[in-house]
Amino acid sequence: MSFLLGLLGFAFVSLPVFSLEIKLEEVSLKLSQGWRIHQQAKDHATELLGFENGGNYLQVYVRPLAYSSSTALYDISDARVVKDYVYPVQSVLRWRIKETLKENIVASLGEARSDRFDYLVISQAKTSGVATQNLREFIQGVFPLNPQNRSLTGPDYTGKKYYVGFGDYLSGFMGNEVKYDIAHTHDIFTQEIGGSYLGSKVHGSQVGETALVQKWNELKGLMTEKDMYVQYSSGHGSHTGLAFGPTYNEIRDNALSYPAKEIIIFTMACYSGNLVNSFNQKKTVWENWQSQGRTLMVMASSRPDEESSTGPITDSEEPNGPNGSAGSAFGHSLWKALIGYADGSVDGIKDHFLSLAEIRDFTIKRTQELGGHTPVVTGAYNGNLLMVKVPSQSYIESLSHGSENLSDDQLIEKIRQLDSEWRVQ
Repeated sequence: MSFLLGLLGFAFVSLPVFSLEIKLEEVSLKLSQGWRIHQQAKDHATELLGFENGGNYLQVYVRPLAYSSSTALYDISDARVVKDYVYPVQSVLRWRIKETLKENIVASLGEARSDRFDYLVISQAKTSGVATQNLREFIQGVFPLNPQNRSLTGPDYTGKKYYVGFGDYLSGFMGNEVKYDIAHTHDIFTQEIGGSYLGSKVHGSQVGETALVQKWNELKGLMTEKDMYVQYSSGHGSHTGLAFGPTYNEIRDNALSYPAKEIIIFTMACYSGNLVNSFNQKKTVWENWQSQGRTLMVMASSRPDEESSTGPITDSEEPNGPNGSAGSAFGHSLWKALIGYADGSVDGIKDHFLSLAEIRDFTIKRTQELGGHTPVVTGAYNGNLLMVKVPSQSYIESLSHGSENLSDDQLIEKIRQLDSEWRVQ
């Protein structure tokens, strides 16, 4: 009886007034007024779309069946499935819905398969009722589309992506932590899994002198409103700036001078929360960026009055790593987030991609556990913005600065190579 009542309830739901329309391979999607696209990308053959409406989000994945045998589109083993049923109203596609719960985060998943594609929709909202209703609205907005050739390149993107990593250390203290912190993030973001950013690293005495400023000014002359920028710095800090050169205000003013559509900044240093305070002092400059289609996220390793820890020295999963190869507590936590540990950390749904919110929340929690200090964040950003693809274990082991599975002699040689690369005297 309850199923029949539910069926009748579904059948007589009035269709919303559609105002947004987009093509999803062989179907057309129409969403009601208030929804907007906040992200549209393609990872190899998988099309990724993100929609937002206030505090509600829809994340959409469309993948050809030819690619579906390698790995599942998602994993919900970390979440509790509250309901699991087939959508009982006729649709272009046959949808299976799963309503999930992890702590207080609710989500509804809809999955469907056509003759050529797998479709996955993840709906997030403050309550399960709203999440499910938004998912049903999505399903109601799927209409047939005449078959046509697929785009192999996805939406045209003519901008460039830039990564800059820099750092220094005092009297040899935290030398390997600094090098590995920067090398790890450089390896992720400059590889295909992290967006193929054009990477630059500045280290040692260069940072406080001319090389960093030259790099910043060079990018200022190149960067356009279509571009993206990621920056990571590691080293000692004070209440006013970094011991190896720029003040917090200088980092802030340089970043805010860029016209880039996305600016993401990570900083590991004692008292680096003052960098967040510095950005907040100019909040009027960036507080409306999100409504303008721009993104700013600034994450510091500790609160304004906290020191930052050296971390676990070596990674327990890399028992043969040299001292410091695990990076700092914050750098190590961020590295673990970026290589996949953060997947599903917010809502329990592992979709093989990492959002800003997943990276943020995992890094904060793991840093607190390892270092006893709390990273702080500010900015104008959509937490559902997908930032990094989860790499395979073999891919992680192949990264140029990894220390996985290396012999002692190989580790010694790698440290020598890093010292040479970073020009450490």
